[in-house]
Amino acid sequence: MNFQMINSPVSYQCNGKNITIEAGKKTDLFNDMCSDSRYSNFPFYYTLFEGDFVIRCKVAPEFKETYDLGCIVIFENIDKWVKFAFENADSGHPSMVSVVTDGVSDDSNGEKIDESEIWMQVIRKGNNFALHYSIDKEKWVLVRIFKLDMNKEVKVGFSAQSPIGEGCKVRFEGIEIVGNNYKNIRKPE
Repeated sequence: MNFQMINSPVSYQCNGKNITIEAGKKTDLFNDMCSDSRYSNFPFYYTLFEGDFVIRCKVAPEFKETYDLGCIVIFENIDKWVKFAFENADSGHPSMVSVVTDGVSDDSNGEKIDESEIWMQVIRKGNNFALHYSIDKEKWVLVRIFKLDMNKEVKVGFSAQSPIGEGCKVRFEGIEIVGNNYKNIRKPE
């Protein structure tokens, strides 16, 4: 796969199926529902993928500040995208967080995570998407399932962000981006 970078990070290193991205200060991807503000200065390491897919990896952020995160991003344009994050949430602990944007962004905090790294995956089937996490890459927990009309070809990849902080370094390991063969994306087996 041919990967590219949008919005240069402080640093990044690629090694096979692993990448480390260090985001700079006040980096974010968010279309604020309470104002007309749009934030899109996020470093994004991506490839183009057409059709149904599964993208998964282990995400290990070095949390320093509230909202620091590592995430999988599915991106059509600034008005249509998905961000699935392992985030140092404003609830006071790391959580699985999802943001779905169709013009404006929603923002959904999920379960508290006591681990320092977590497996994450996004599955696309048509315009249906499922977001899962796993401690061991065997038992997957559904975070969210939804429909979002997107082009068949989208940018899929990885980002580190630090919306109110001074920066965040995130390690992504065991990266897989493959065609989706799951019939049931809610409970992939």
